[in-house]
Formats: sequence, structure tokens, C-alpha cells
Amino acid sequence: MNQRLREPTLHRLLDANARYADDNKGLTNHCPMALCALAGMGAQPARLQEFFDTWQHRSAVPARPVLKAVGRDTWLACIGDASAVSALREYFEEWIWSAGADAVLEQVLGRIPFAPASGAFHALIRLAYGLEAQHLSEIAAGLAALVCGNLHIDAGSHQRIPAASVNQGLAILSRVLHGTVFTGSLIVTRLRAVAGYPLFYAVLPAAPMQPQLLDAMARAAISLYWQTNNFTALHIVTGLHAARRVLSHLPEALVQRLLPDLWVAVCAAYVSIGAPPLAASDAISDDAETLIDNADTWQDLFTTAIASDDDHVIKMVYTCYCENLRAPSPLYLAAAARRAGRMFQMH
Repeated sequence: MNQRLREPTLHRLLDANARYADDNKGLTNHCPMALCALAGMGAQPARLQEFFDTWQHRSAVPARPVLKAVGRDTWLACIGDASAVSALREYFEEWIWSAGADAVLEQVLGRIPFAPASGAFHALIRLAYGLEAQHLSEIAAGLAALVCGNLHIDAGSHQRIPAASVNQGLAILSRVLHGTVFTGSLIVTRLRAVAGYPLFYAVLPAAPMQPQLLDAMARAAISLYWQTNNFTALHIVTGLHAARRVLSHLPEALVQRLLPDLWVAVCAAYVSIGAPPLAASDAISDDAETLIDNADTWQDLFTTAIASDDDHVIKMVYTCYCENLRAPSPLYLAAAARRAGRMFQMH
């Protein structure tokens, strides 16, 4: 765990955030995620407080009161019920206190339809940050968002031929669905449209059986984002990073059971932006390398992101840094620099 996420000011502000709604007019409360990413990049306590105060003034909405308690025998009835999120969060927090986060995580993710795209991947992202910060209320909030905002894209029970690789699977989708337009101002709206589109299911291959599937999806996602500079593609990148953190807390057998749903969610998000053909990975990497400003280091980007009030800049820079530590690629530095406004050339 990044020890910076044990910062006392961060945990105090995460506690304070519990007074506010987890959504606002259909949009996710990004404050706790941004605070965790800021802390992870080394933001000082005064900057964490400043970000929270700015967000509170600009976006905070009081949490809705809990009208009906949730218990061990009733929590599964909350699947898809947005009105139950506060009650479910309280129940999950109590359960985590008594049983431990990993035990509750295994029980919940083993019993609900796994829906990584819930809240435009934000439910999974919030859960991942909660786990990284070891903040019980945030872990509970992420789990509650996955349950109550459950956007499960069901691939059906009939047999599908697995794609030979992640890139080949995306190419199959692109050949048929490239240029398809899904309307709606919100990512979730467009994801729901894909989930209701019969041609998507007619074309969708099963998840590749290649080793290290999550790593291969992450490589394709950062290539897609660099190539398109698309906002939904950004959420695929940050969502897969979150999935990596969450799945690391689960038994391997359960991870293997959940990965096909992660594949379907990524495919749906890819199709929702028109399934653009991916360029060759070598060409994309070479292009990124030529545009990186040699003066920009990760610390330069941290400085820019920490000063920003844009939560997507903050989370993307931190995500790219973490993913680059695991699998170095010029795409991560270039993508983070572009999102942070340090690079104005557009591919």
C-alpha cells in the first residue's frame, strides 16, 4: 500500500465526506477518489483540505437519510436500488468492522452480478481507492455503489468463441460496429444503450484465454486512450487499474470467475465510443515517445495534478504513474502529460 494514503488529514476528510451524497443528479461523488489520488502523489495536508473545501462549496449535496435498515438477510434485495445506497453503505461498514474487508469483498463480489461498468466504472474505482487507503467507510461506499448502481452487461449463456487476444477481440467488434453512434450525454447512458443493442451480442467474442488477461486489457486501454483522447477511454484506463487493485484482494478462483464480466464491460465501453480500429501498438508507442517533453518527469506531472481541481486530471495522472510502475510504457507518461495540459499536440 502507498503509505501516503495513511495520511491523517486524508482519513479525516474521507470521514467528513460521508455526510454528503454519493451521487448528485446522476453523477458520481468524485471527491474521495480525488483526495486519495492527491495523497498518493504526495499532496500536503493543506492542499487536501483546500481541494475538499473547493469541492464542498461547488458540488456537495447532503446525504439522504437512511429510511430503512439493511441486514444480512436483505442486502441482496438492494441490487439495482439506488435509493438504498446509504443504508447499504452503513450495513457494509458494520460488516467490514466485524469480518474484515477481504472477507466481505469476497462474499459480496461472489454473490452479486459483477458489474465493473457500474457508475461509468466509478463504483469500482472508489472501492479500489478505499482498499488502498484502508478506509472502511470508503470500502463500504464502493461496494454499495457496485450493488445499488449495478450495471451488469450480461453476455448470455450461449457458447461464444474466445478471441485469440484482447486486440483481436476488439478488432472483431470494430469490423462490424466501427462508427456506430450511441447517444446520451452520460457515459452510463451510452453503456446502457450498448447493453440493449442486439448486434453487440451477436458480434461479441468470449474473453481471450491468454495468460495475464488483465495486463493485456490495460495495454489495449492505454493505447486506445492515447489514440482517441476519448473521455470514456480514460475511464476504461482508470477502471482497469481499479480492477487490478480490487481483484488482488480476492481468491484466484473468484478472480477467474469475474474476469469474463470485466472483459464484457470493457468491450461495451469500447463499442460505446464507436469501436475505433486500434493502430499497431509499436506505431502508437513511437508516436508517444516523439511527443514527450523531455523536461516533464512524473514529479513535474504530480506538481501539475496536485494543483488541479479537475478530479479526472488528478486520477488519470496517478493511475498512469501506478500502471507505468508495473508495466513501463511511454504511453503512460505521454497520456498523463496530455491530460494534465503539459502537452498540447493531439494525435
